[in-house]
Amino acid sequence: MVKYFKSRKRFDFSPHPFDVGNILGLKRGYGNNHFLLKIYGLDKTEFVDYYTYHLNHFLSTGQGSEKDFLSHVWYIVQKRIEHFERKDPFSSEHPRHLLNIEKLTEFQQYLGTRDKWNIRPNDVLLKEKDGKIAELQARILDLEEQLKAHTKYGISQKVYVEDGYLPTLIDLIQQLREAELPSGRNLLKSDHHSPYYKLIAKYFNHGGKEIPLDTARNYFVGKDETPIKGSQVPDGRKLFRIVPVDQA
Repeated sequence: MVKYFKSRKRFDFSPHPFDVGNILGLKRGYGNNHFLLKIYGLDKTEFVDYYTYHLNHFLSTGQGSEKDFLSHVWYIVQKRIEHFERKDPFSSEHPRHLLNIEKLTEFQQYLGTRDKWNIRPNDVLLKEKDGKIAELQARILDLEEQLKAHTKYGISQKVYVEDGYLPTLIDLIQQLREAELPSGRNLLKSDHHSPYYKLIAKYFNHGGKEIPLDTARNYFVGKDETPIKGSQVPDGRKLFRIVPVDQA
């Protein structure tokens, strides 16, 4: 007889909380009952540990694979759900039966995440796949709406920067970053350099050629960083000066 679950030793007063059975151990043929009984008192967060604890024990005995173990656990959980569903709905035990069904169903949903072999019934698999398809369709619609919103800001032609004068454009943007309003506050503010160099790479070309993102990035470094050689604006390309009108 295959023993799927790790049982409590007879007269063990400090058993592992996941061991099945009672102070007298585990009576032959009652392993399924005790395994299911434990589930009713588990929190959802304990499902993975409970399942794994008994799975590892089963695998260590060499009686079968995880597929065999999962098939057995799914079967006994499903049969116990059906057992409670057949109970008299007007019985005084009905509320407890509903709670048991709820807990077993939650555990069964966890088992579904372990099912790599599609051992669950076809109707369950089809329902799950239908739900996944509906979820993906909703995601596609959402992405299409995002794409529509994004394409509104797309461009068909980039701004042409005269060949050899990319550093001049860089210098102007760097000056704008430092420009102050009459109040003393900066006209532009960003905690990062990326909006500036991405703006250049996305909306400008240099002499009709694309501006590599890394090339634009190299011109924007922090105050304590050393610029990469060749990425400083030469004095000969600093052709304009942005100043307040009252200083012009």
